[in-house]
Amino acid sequence: MNNNQERHMQLFELKSLSRRGNKQADGSYEVHEEQLGIFDSVAKAEAFIKVMIEKGRGYAGYHGFFIYEKTLNCGLMGRWHAVCHYQSVRSYLSDGTRYCYSPYDDTSVKPFRGRPEETIKLKVGVLAWYWQNGTIRPCIVSGVPCSEQKYQQMEKKHGQDLGLDYSDDCYTVLLYEEEHQHPQCWTLLPYYGTITKRHWQRLQTSVKHVEAR
Repeated sequence: MNNNQERHMQLFELKSLSRRGNKQADGSYEVHEEQLGIFDSVAKAEAFIKVMIEKGRGYAGYHGFFIYEKTLNCGLMGRWHAVCHYQSVRSYLSDGTRYCYSPYDDTSVKPFRGRPEETIKLKVGVLAWYWQNGTIRPCIVSGVPCSEQKYQQMEKKHGQDLGLDYSDDCYTVLLYEEEHQHPQCWTLLPYYGTITKRHWQRLQTSVKHVEAR
């Protein structure tokens, strides 16, 4: 290796997401994110997910898991978040099934040219869980990320690069009170459990109001 070439260590931080408290009036729950460990490979982190699921059987445990890929890029004198750069986030369902892989770019300089079609798991009109600011909320998907094929078609149509970055790798969702958001793919998980008729009607009302604008 060239002496001038930097060496970076890849680390994989595993966290769990668990529900806390009772369901709120809008169908949401408070959630707690807990660090479970730091590993030197995805395989080791995934193996530990299985261990935690086995330990957690017998109670309404995990809502999901996340593996944050990070590059250690400077000395350890600083705080953990200050000495690492995020590279990607992998999300997993409560049974440990890998669900979504999202390259991460907190500088918004890496170009985004569409997501593989098979990785767009949620479709327009379906119900999903949206994780944001310590809460998971039911939402209806109203838009999906740009696929690689669609990006190529749009690029050909416009005759130039579209100038997208990884902040554009997102869904569009509708929540209560006609609120809409553009969450990153890894913050959405398939909806499971039951939803009351009242909650469902309120979501549908939000969709109709937005469509009527």
